[in-house]
Amino acid sequence: MLGWFRSNPICPVSVEEKAWIENRFSWLINEFGMQRLTKGTVILPTTEFFPEEYHRTADEIQIIMKLVAEYMNVDPSLLQLNFYEDFRPEIEGMWIESSAGMYSESDRIFDIWLEIHSLDNPLNLIATLAHEIGHVLLLGQRRISHNEEDHEPLTDLLTVFLGLGLFPANVVVQERYWNDGPLSGWSMGRQGYLSMNMFGYAFALFAIARAEVAPKWLSQLRLDVRSACKQGTRYITETGDCSCEFVTPR
Repeated sequence: MLGWFRSNPICPVSVEEKAWIENRFSWLINEFGMQRLTKGTVILPTTEFFPEEYHRTADEIQIIMKLVAEYMNVDPSLLQLNFYEDFRPEIEGMWIESSAGMYSESDRIFDIWLEIHSLDNPLNLIATLAHEIGHVLLLGQRRISHNEEDHEPLTDLLTVFLGLGLFPANVVVQERYWNDGPLSGWSMGRQGYLSMNMFGYAFALFAIARAEVAPKWLSQLRLDVRSACKQGTRYITETGDCSCEFVTPR
């Protein structure tokens, strides 16, 4: 009787976003192979994958960059770590969209630039490194050009494909509270190029491609992205409405 009231599955992203994610996910499979998607390790924010302590030192950041590069199958010796400052005053209630990292090339060395004010949180650091090192695989290895309009969101999608998407997905929107003597305030910031729902739908494709019904990594996602992932998984499995080859049409 209760089954009569089960709601119809609803896709968590728009028609345009759905088409873009599926098209680019299929493109990533063509570029990096289905085995890389299905057999790759999902990198978690645990001591199994990263050092237990983090004190924001240059040596520690270098070690973390080396780990992220290895997880993404990029030779760490080709990376040059750099720092810069993008100062923006914080005003109470301010919405902040400042940069956390940059990428450049010089003499076949790939320069990874990190904004010094974004280094306090190791999760932010890993998310930024995963995105910037993703540029090495896409731009540095000439898979795409800077002229492609979607190269930034594609780089975020690549982190999901390669098993590091938990980090950029979990820091896409952040609140920060601060105190400085008699002054205090809060700010909300955005990092990355995909929305929470877009990350969720990408993770739904990731789970389905890997035949993961109840993946352990799902509990590590922030609640809104996790909800979109579950919604997207249900939508695809019940309707078959997905252009990716690994989804069987209904």
